[in-house]
Amino acid sequence: MTIAIPTADGVLLAQYGEQLCIRMGKWGVSADRVLAGTGLTLEMLKEPGRHLSLAATLKLLANVRQIDPAPDLGIRLGAPMNLGSHGFLGYAFQSSRTLGDAFDLVVRFVRTRTSLLDTRIERQGNRAALVLEERYDLGDNATLVADAIITSILGIGRHLFGAMLAHQIEICLPYPEQSQHSAWREHTGITLRFNSAVLQVRYPAQWLDMPLSTADPQLAALAAARCEEELRLAGENRDIVTRVREIARRYLAEENSLERVADELHLTTRTLRRRLQQAGTSYQGLMDQLRQRLATDYLLHSQRSVDEIATLLGYNDPSNFGRAFRRWTGESPRDFRNRRTQL
Repeated sequence: MTIAIPTADGVLLAQYGEQLCIRMGKWGVSADRVLAGTGLTLEMLKEPGRHLSLAATLKLLANVRQIDPAPDLGIRLGAPMNLGSHGFLGYAFQSSRTLGDAFDLVVRFVRTRTSLLDTRIERQGNRAALVLEERYDLGDNATLVADAIITSILGIGRHLFGAMLAHQIEICLPYPEQSQHSAWREHTGITLRFNSAVLQVRYPAQWLDMPLSTADPQLAALAAARCEEELRLAGENRDIVTRVREIARRYLAEENSLERVADELHLTTRTLRRRLQQAGTSYQGLMDQLRQRLATDYLLHSQRSVDEIATLLGYNDPSNFGRAFRRWTGESPRDFRNRRTQL
């Protein structure tokens, strides 16, 4: 039985599933084992423009983890992924004028490749960050996915910039440290922080103006045009979840934030709630995720007091913020800040 996978409903370009099967095949694992229970075949993964449903993607990842439960699996899967692995988006990236231009293209067109993660660039003073926020609950697959992404990013960075001034990079990972992560620290010199709210690669903001030696204006224009076409065919520029997250951040401190967000989207609050439910989430759930992420960032990367952070996040009573933060992390905001800033 095959799973119907309309492009607009997919979360991962089938090309990545094909690459996964090829990689596992080099380790002696058949594509049939990798795809068991997904309703997919290797030939289906080769169809241009096909995207995998969330259910098929999660099953695919679970199969791989069951076949090879070694903790460094994500690192081994991410190691061979280079710019060419990402099709026209990869070509657009490497041919961009500066690193900032390249990142802007990633943020704009990443949805042609996957909607598993929301991607954005954030600036905080003299630091900037590539932020990759889990859009769906990946469960036990989250570490595998994050390990593969970070390994691929580090490999691409070495290809473009050599040593890449690794000691100026800080990677924040949304899970506890595990045995496989020591290799990143030992081989690259990067700073690692764990149990972050979201996956982040932090670096000096001035790097965004760094010219790329592979810049090619003609290729950049051609690749960007192809990405535009892929985005159009995917049927959405920015989905409802991403747009709500972007708008809601401005209204965290307002009691009628739901109404304000709905107004900007030209929707009734009832319609907005229904569309978020259809997307597998809720307004309150998105607000909780946003507050948790911002709370963690403020505590780790700003000098604001806990009371100030509580107010920024819409908590009139700091004790309510403290209770929410304990629910998210198991510790108080002050303990969280003190323990991690002392590392």
